[in-house]
Amino acid sequence: MDFRKVSRIPGYRKSQGIPNLSGLFKFLAFWQEGSIYQLIMKKLHISLLCLILPWLAFSNVHASYPMKAEKVGPDVYAIISPARNLPDPENKGWNSNSAFFVTPQGVLLFDTGSSQGIGESLKKTIRSVTNKPVKWIINSHSHGDHWLGNAAFKDTSPEIYASEIVSEKILTEGDDWIDRFSRMTNGSTGNSEIALPTHQVNAKKEFLFGGRKVVMFLSNNSHSPGDIILYMPVEKILFTGDVVYSDRMPSTFAADVRHWIETLKYMEELNPNAVVPGHGIVTDKKGLNRLRSLLTDYWDEVKIQVKAGKTAEQSLESVEKRLKKYEPEFPGFDEKLKRDVQFVHAKALEDK
Repeated sequence: MDFRKVSRIPGYRKSQGIPNLSGLFKFLAFWQEGSIYQLIMKKLHISLLCLILPWLAFSNVHASYPMKAEKVGPDVYAIISPARNLPDPENKGWNSNSAFFVTPQGVLLFDTGSSQGIGESLKKTIRSVTNKPVKWIINSHSHGDHWLGNAAFKDTSPEIYASEIVSEKILTEGDDWIDRFSRMTNGSTGNSEIALPTHQVNAKKEFLFGGRKVVMFLSNNSHSPGDIILYMPVEKILFTGDVVYSDRMPSTFAADVRHWIETLKYMEELNPNAVVPGHGIVTDKKGLNRLRSLLTDYWDEVKIQVKAGKTAEQSLESVEKRLKKYEPEFPGFDEKLKRDVQFVHAKALEDK
């Protein structure tokens, strides 16, 4: 307040040039009871809310993620999440890997993470390597932690590739994934916009993206219906999505383990120089073999239990005992085995 104008306020008087604050306070108390004050304060509160709420939404959607691009081949990079858990408040939803390669025409990005905010962080990480735009996106499968970041790249209008099954699931299940991750992360993943695939891949096919050759093929519903795998035959690099977990217990609730074992064997025969998994560190043929051994023992033991007439619950102890040797290499072993054995058991019943 400008004390030069305070003399106009009733009850004001000076004492050696110092304003009489008791009179001022009486005036303010009187003014607060008036309708003008209440109207001003109401408008002020509304204005503050208009300023603060968008900022809060932005801060959730654009949380900070410690990403870096790890070179795995000539102009080929992996962005590896350090998390080994499901999306939660600690990892802010960033629990899955992405990969990209650079061409003269632009960037191909494989999987975009659990939210639009994570997609923005991926974009920033890619820009630490190249200023070229993301022109092509591959959504490996329908689980939300691998495609909800699509909309972060809408400024460059990328072509988005997925299988027909995955495209349909993104359309029908997208809102559920957004709500689920928001609950799991206490809102860190925000309210992502859904950007649907624009192109479908439903059979093994060779592509040229910016002059770089890739082969995309289906996993035969290994980890989940409609999984796509990308192979760079010149560089001998695989982008696998969740068909490969290198150091985390695989999720098998939507899997066909029989086909998964066959797909891993096929990828081993490619003798890749590098494999970028959906979860875990970059691996190679040895990582494929280790995962195939785990899934083979898993499937064989469940089949034995089904043949013996055991239920999924009755089978769990025997399955845990047979797979125990893998526990040190696959975090989340107990949690996922208890959750998923019922689904593997159901597939074994179908195969009986």
